[in-house]
Amino acid sequence: MAAKTNWYKEAVVYQIYPLSFMDSNNDGMGDICGIISKLDYIKELGATAIWFSPLYASPWKDYGYDISDYKAIHPAFGTMEDFDELIRECHARGLRVMMDAVFNHTSNEHAWFKAALADKTSPYRDYYIIRKGKKDKEGKLIPPTNWTSSFTGPAWERIEGTDEYYLHLFAPEQPDLNWENPKVREEMAGILRFWLEKGVDGFRFDVFNMISKVYPFKDDKNPLHFQKGVQYYVDGPRMHEFLKELNDKALSLYDTYTVGESYTPDEEHAYRYINEESGELDTIFHFEHLAADNIFGLKMIPKPFNLRQFKRGLIDTQLRYHGSGWNTLVLENHDQARCVSRFGIKKKYRYEAATFLAMITYLGWGTPFIYQGQEIGMTNTDFKSRGEMKDPVTHFIFDLAKGLHVPDSVSFRMMKGAARDNARTPMQWDASVNAGFNKGAEPWQCVNPDYKKINVSADLASDKSIYRFYQKLLALRKSEDTLIYGNTIEYYPDDRQVITYSRCYGDKRFLIVGNFSGVRADFIMPSDFELDELSIRMTNLGRSDAEIAEVLHLEPYEAILFEENR
Repeated sequence: MAAKTNWYKEAVVYQIYPLSFMDSNNDGMGDICGIISKLDYIKELGATAIWFSPLYASPWKDYGYDISDYKAIHPAFGTMEDFDELIRECHARGLRVMMDAVFNHTSNEHAWFKAALADKTSPYRDYYIIRKGKKDKEGKLIPPTNWTSSFTGPAWERIEGTDEYYLHLFAPEQPDLNWENPKVREEMAGILRFWLEKGVDGFRFDVFNMISKVYPFKDDKNPLHFQKGVQYYVDGPRMHEFLKELNDKALSLYDTYTVGESYTPDEEHAYRYINEESGELDTIFHFEHLAADNIFGLKMIPKPFNLRQFKRGLIDTQLRYHGSGWNTLVLENHDQARCVSRFGIKKKYRYEAATFLAMITYLGWGTPFIYQGQEIGMTNTDFKSRGEMKDPVTHFIFDLAKGLHVPDSVSFRMMKGAARDNARTPMQWDASVNAGFNKGAEPWQCVNPDYKKINVSADLASDKSIYRFYQKLLALRKSEDTLIYGNTIEYYPDDRQVITYSRCYGDKRFLIVGNFSGVRADFIMPSDFELDELSIRMTNLGRSDAEIAEVLHLEPYEAILFEENR
């Protein structure tokens, strides 16, 4: 046990999706030994912590987010001894270890759920949310409410042979836990302590703000709600109480860092979740900027990229929470398509866009999160068929579209660019078979066919190495307190091409400028900066100090970091 510090404020977190990172035993699935073999690569990038998507025992109906044993490692990844070695090897390199805490639901193959269904008198029955169905006007048994799942379809599954249903806000194989039961909360705190005792340094809480529901349950009668029931299970009435309890019983006893993944909370709840005095979470993810190329955050329904929306999402949280909590800076994760394949970016600008996005995002206020492959500019995959896409959500949406009589060709085209599968193809290490992910066994998920050109080996050998750019950027950020702790001030929020903000700390200032478009843009230097006091600290396209002017003609996806010298 150790007193809590703020190490996470100066951290850079690298996310690994274990199934797709590195396959050491050539069985088609990534594993812990494969991860260990690449730790130096992550360390040299400039990361200081690794977040592992679930490594737990699971039937993989949602690839690890359906957990059947919270205190066991999935055999495909290795053994608990392998995990202990992973912690030792990470810590030996100064890398913190973060795990996923998936506490809203378990797998339907968890021993608790099996016991709950096997015996109505079992104490585990109350670990889940089970209710009797009701009758419709024709006398037919229907679910207790009209809520819908995040994975499409009803949020209730009938228990075979009974008139009862269990709640699942995700897949039917992911029954929701009943957090009203104090025994469930004690189980969760105990699970956290188990991993913390092993040396784990922090957790990403999966869909954390859904664990508290509104009782008694009601139908959602709002005809405008695409997903029925959200007002009854997002930011519920006991959310803050439950988080404080986890903190008191587990997290506060160790030097931990927590980040919550959520349905977008309202501002009041978000403030309370991350307020440093609240004793709840250290940070939450903010994804509003990643909805700037789709409708209402529904990634499969694209729209023309809106830079002003992107800027609001990226910068507003930096302005809103500075001084009261801490922020996160995100471009990709296992649920998002590849950033260089989004936002209207054309393939010919892959290097420019990858480095531009890194600069405008990770020079902001908050902890950077980098997803595997992002640092070499991995792209979306040109899937050829539905069979190449493994994510259950992808197939749920295909089935939904078919039920709405959307032609298969149309739904497939929509999903190709938005599917979570794009982030889950094997890591591209080199130009050998299967991109060096393994020695030739068929990977669980198809390899992106562009791997012969886009891979770690090719990138490191290139004059335009995205990895080397990330290295330089992260080292710069680490060397300057202003780029970590400084206030953010935005300029020209309504500009449709250029993103501009400054970071200020004490008597030092930096100005970040970028052209978020595929055509040249004119940029006028803000009036509170003097030209003769500016120098270029970093740029992705090689601009020099001699070119500093009141009006700059920015090339497509050009980004510049100016330092004020007074």
